[in-house]
Amino acid sequence: MELDVLVVSPCSGSKRYDAVADCRQVDEKSREVLNEEFPESVASAAEMYTGREHGHIQSAVERLSEVANVDWRIISAGFGVVSSSTEIPSYECTFNEIEKVRERAERFGLDVGEMTNNELIVAVSREKSIPQDLRQIFAKDYDLVFVALGTKYLIAAQEALTSLPQGTAAFAFASKGSKEFIGDCYWIPATETERSHLDTTWLELRGKELLTLAKNIGDQQLLERLQSSPEKARELSTSV
Repeated sequence: MELDVLVVSPCSGSKRYDAVADCRQVDEKSREVLNEEFPESVASAAEMYTGREHGHIQSAVERLSEVANVDWRIISAGFGVVSSSTEIPSYECTFNEIEKVRERAERFGLDVGEMTNNELIVAVSREKSIPQDLRQIFAKDYDLVFVALGTKYLIAAQEALTSLPQGTAAFAFASKGSKEFIGDCYWIPATETERSHLDTTWLELRGKELLTLAKNIGDQQLLERLQSSPEKARELSTSV
């Protein structure tokens, strides 16, 4: 029986089409309504995002799908947690621009006066049901979970990452500075050492590590070993 694997990745700033919606619009209108308003700027989440890290993750999902049942979920700052097949309009909204996050929190009616930057991200992520939806997804009891998120997106997901099912082996590709936000995940370092070894850029590093791991998993038996020997994932993610 094939293992059930979940991959969680972030949206990317670069997209297939020019943006037709901003943060205000994605917060005030449903995804379905925006799809109807801008039909020529709609694509599946897998195809909408065109960042190089996203491309690595898409390739990794394809490779992992050869030996496992793979579910790919993407955390969108605009639309929350979406499946890779979910159709979305092109938009411009991110957790990386903290002033825009603050503006969104204010529009949601939140008291932002004493909030730290991290608290602002958490508050907006809750409004977009990111931790709530992730908890429900994790509850499906995947055998393995791979999380490839930058710091701001880890903060948005952190509440869910601290409540992973006991039988799930979860791995997070993260920098040293982001390690505190990975919850119950096993840490796979995404540091200068790994960046240099893989000869890649910082923006691509987590995706490149996941793709490298996927390429090194030739059969289900090796994937199963990660459940009992999670430290093996570090080697597989950088062995080229």
